[in-house]
Amino acid sequence: MHCVILAGGAGTRFWPKSRIDRPKQLLKLVNSKTLIVQTAELLEGYANCEGLHMVASKPLTELLKKEVPHTPDENFIAEPGRRNTAPAIALAAFILRKRYGNTVMGVFPADHLIRKENEFYRALEQADAKASEGENLITLGIQPSYPATGYGYVEFNRDNDSDMHPVVRFTEKPDLETAKSFLEGGSHLWNGGMFIWRVNTIIDKMEQHLPATFERLTSIEHLIDTPKFERALAKVWPDVDSISIDYGVLENAQPIFTIETRFEWHDLGSWRTLYDVLPKDRDGNVIQGDATVIDSHNSLIVSEGHYTAVIGANDLIVVSTADATIVLPRSESERVQEIVQWLKSRDREDLL
Repeated sequence: MHCVILAGGAGTRFWPKSRIDRPKQLLKLVNSKTLIVQTAELLEGYANCEGLHMVASKPLTELLKKEVPHTPDENFIAEPGRRNTAPAIALAAFILRKRYGNTVMGVFPADHLIRKENEFYRALEQADAKASEGENLITLGIQPSYPATGYGYVEFNRDNDSDMHPVVRFTEKPDLETAKSFLEGGSHLWNGGMFIWRVNTIIDKMEQHLPATFERLTSIEHLIDTPKFERALAKVWPDVDSISIDYGVLENAQPIFTIETRFEWHDLGSWRTLYDVLPKDRDGNVIQGDATVIDSHNSLIVSEGHYTAVIGANDLIVVSTADATIVLPRSESERVQEIVQWLKSRDREDLL
């Protein structure tokens, strides 16, 4: 399996630590390693990982190379611009096919936290074997632990005693009542955004469901790994479909399977989700950096660059960097994006 990391996200919900030149995957949020290093090491620990590849914008690939310097330069795949996950995956598939033939490729986000690695590797082995059998698309499904409304769900048909099940349908970010029914029903998993298939399989599905993307990339496939490829890609890239792989392909494709995984998974999508996974003191606080908390509970305090004090306030997120500070209720951590949009509207590029 060739492991492809989608590493082009901006991670605006981690402002003010996350910036244009330092997006989320380059931050040390959980421990002393950046998220991209943690993801790379996790995948390199899989015995059947034949190579690690990363897809991101050209400026970002230069930063990524410094994080994982042992990865060959040619394994960094530069997108001319952000066009969502479907074209990013298609681009990687065409390049892998040119170099390695009809190999199995795995697709993984750069910013997920996975624990119980042996269970993760066991799921990869199952997916690898199923993908090798034929034109099968495989997703890694996550056991839901609460009725989340911010995740997509995969409904499956439990027709056997194994962890591999045929997919019935995808549902994107349901309302709370629907999410509760999914949790109670036992036939839905969270869509973890991790996929395994042969490169010919996903390219064929692109031809069926995203013909514009297929045609544009097919037209320049013969130029891959030549001096003319970068310029040719920049020319066709504006015409590929700007759509996620879920909406663009998976919701309409067959045959597709999901694996009912057993590892611990966290999508580090916001300050609140980071708070959820980090160890807390006896008052339920997570404190990073030079900070003091008095008579306060259940808060995340990140102090970077100078001293921060919080007194008599609960359930907060407080993140202070050298040039910016944000304070908001922990329950409203998704609203960090609002200040990012506000700064953009006022051309405050010094803070972006």
